Amino acid sequence: MRSSLIMFDELNDDDVSVLITSCEKLHFKAGEVVVDYGHKGKGIFIILQGQCRVEMASGLVLDTLQSGDIVGEVSFVDQRNTVASVIALGDLTTAVVYEDVLRAWIRRDADFAARFYLGVARTLAYRLRLNMQVALHKDANVFASDREFSNQIDVEDLDAMTIAGTRLAYLLKRLL
Repeated sequence: MRSSLIMFDELNDDDVSVLITSCEKLHFKAGEVVVDYGHKGKGIFIILQGQCRVEMASGLVLDTLQSGDIVGEVSFVDQRNTVASVIALGDLTTAVVYEDVLRAWIRRDADFAARFYLGVARTLAYRLRLNMQVALHKDANVFASDREFSNQIDVEDLDAMTIAGTRLAYLLKRLL
C-alpha cells in the first residue's frame, strides 16, 4: 500500500473527487487476469478490495497488491504494452480510470497533470527499488540508507502520509 500512499500524497482532494467520478468498478474472481502481460494497458486500476499478484511472463512474482494499491501506471506513462500480469488471488474489486478519460483530464488541467505525473514518477521509483530487491536477491535491501528502510515510512514523511492515507480512505469508502 505504500505505493498508493505515495501517489495520493501528490494528488489533492479535488483530484481524488474527480478520480471517484471518473472510474468504473470491475469485479474479478480468483485466477482472473486484471492486467495481461504484453497487451495494451486499459488505464489505471485502484485495488478497492481483495488481493492480486504481479508476475512476470517467466512466472517470477514481483509483488502482492491489496486494497489501495495502484496498477497500470507503467503502460499509461510509456503507452507501450504491459510489462507484467496482475492476477486476482480471490474475489477482487477494482476501480479503473480508463486511459482516454485520464488523458483528456490531463490535457484539460495542467496542474493536475503535474501532480499526477509526479505521483506516478515517485510510485515508479518506489516500485523500481522494490523490484530490484526481488531481482537481485530476496533479502537484499535496496531501500537501506541512514534514513529509510524497507516497509517503513520516514518520520519526515509521516504528516504527508497521514493526509495521503485520509484521501485514500475517502476514495475507498466512496467506491465500496
